[in-house]
Amino acid sequence: MKISSRQNPWFKRIREAIREHAGEIVIEGPKPVADAIAAGWKPVKVVTRDVDFSSEIFDALAETKSPQNVIGLFERPFVALDALFARETSVVIALDGVQDPGNVGTIVRLAAAFDANGVVLLPGCADAFGPKAIRSSAGAILTVPVVTCTTPELLARGWPVIAADGGGENADPPAARAVLALGSEGAGLSPSLASAARTIAIRISGRIESLNVASAAAILLARSYDQRA
Repeated sequence: MKISSRQNPWFKRIREAIREHAGEIVIEGPKPVADAIAAGWKPVKVVTRDVDFSSEIFDALAETKSPQNVIGLFERPFVALDALFARETSVVIALDGVQDPGNVGTIVRLAAAFDANGVVLLPGCADAFGPKAIRSSAGAILTVPVVTCTTPELLARGWPVIAADGGGENADPPAARAVLALGSEGAGLSPSLASAARTIAIRISGRIESLNVASAAAILLARSYDQRA
């Protein structure tokens, strides 16, 4: 029976997952939903426009301007922090107060492109499992481990922390066994993380003051990956 009421429990549950993306998250589109299932994500409910939900109800949930006719409700994946540090032949990315979900999703995509172990979200970050971040990851969220933790938990792993700064030393980031830390464009790294970090330079011209955080991530990760590859 086609659902046409906003009071329906499934409508409310999917809407809640879109807003909160806590225990459950939402993916839109037939291919992204199929890819998530193939990657081992656990589907809770898959609904189709004009089959399971009426057009009006479906469109009220869809985040994209052109609804793709399929919405999947999934259990939020869980990865232990230790898993990101199990492989010592690559690097871990740490995001500190990066609030734009588009940037977070793009950096998840960069983590896949440059074979990083995963992404750590420190306090103040946008959620990598929010709808915009998922779309910005272009599918990489399915294969890149993402973990939320505190700065002390991150530092307790004992890996060197490397941060980019225009005034840092002129050196390449490590190829492996290091944390590449990126903060917000306005505030930079939090004091507790900055005090533990070694800074290296990304040289830019005087025509702009700073780089977008995703651009800085791309440069650091590419330089690290070149050394491994």
